[in-house]
Order: sequence, then C-alpha cells, then structure tokens
Amino acid sequence: MPGEPEPPDDRSDPDGMAATLARRLGAIALDAAILMSALVTWYIVIAYAAWWLLALTRGQTPGKQVFGLAAVTPDGERFGWGQMFVREIFKLMTWGFTLGLGIVIDITLLALSDEPRTVADRVRNSTIVHTSALRS
Repeated sequence: MPGEPEPPDDRSDPDGMAATLARRLGAIALDAAILMSALVTWYIVIAYAAWWLLALTRGQTPGKQVFGLAAVTPDGERFGWGQMFVREIFKLMTWGFTLGLGIVIDITLLALSDEPRTVADRVRNSTIVHTSALRS
C-alpha cells in the first residue's frame, strides 16, 4: 500500500545473507558423509568382484586358497564356474539374509554333524577337500 514503510531489504546487508557457521558445517559434514559412503560402496563392489573372480575361476574362495582347500563334486572334480556361482550365491543368501545367523548354522553343522558339510555344501552336493587330494 502506498504510504507504508517497505520492509528492510536483507540483500543490502551482505552479513544478513551469509549462512551461519552451523549450517555451513552441517552441509560440509553431509557432503563428506555422502562422498565417503559412495567411495566405500565402490570399494566394496570392486573387492567383492575380485572375490568372485577368484572363487569362480579356481573353485576356491580366498580363505580356501590360503588353507589349501577347494570345493569338489562327489566324483572329486574341482567345481567349475557355474557350480561355484550357485554355491557362492546360496552361501551369500543364507549368510546375508539371516544377518549372520547362517554362519552360526554352518559352524554348528561342521562341528556337530556326522557329515561335516555346510548348508551350501548340502545344497550343491559339494565337499571341501585339501588340494593335495585333488586329481591332476
């Protein structure tokens, strides 16, 4: 309305427009958290891809390689790509979807069963043997 005083224009005061220290620090912290989670996620994806490459090509996970073990068929043949893929996917599902309970079940089966095989071994009909027992 004519004759009313205009509200003060904050744009004329640069200090009035500046973000507060708390807001700036909050924005920096959020940006850093998003960036770090993205980097960690990609690191995990790359590491897991390497894990799969090792496991699928040799019939051994890295842990089995260190301890000289391999997954084999009932005939004693080393697992191939497809067999290891199914075995590792099933293991991933049972361990991941149960939030780690699958690991406890596997350890219990190994320790207490007459036939020391994990759930994945039973599903894929595999046995874990020392590599010295493998046929050439």
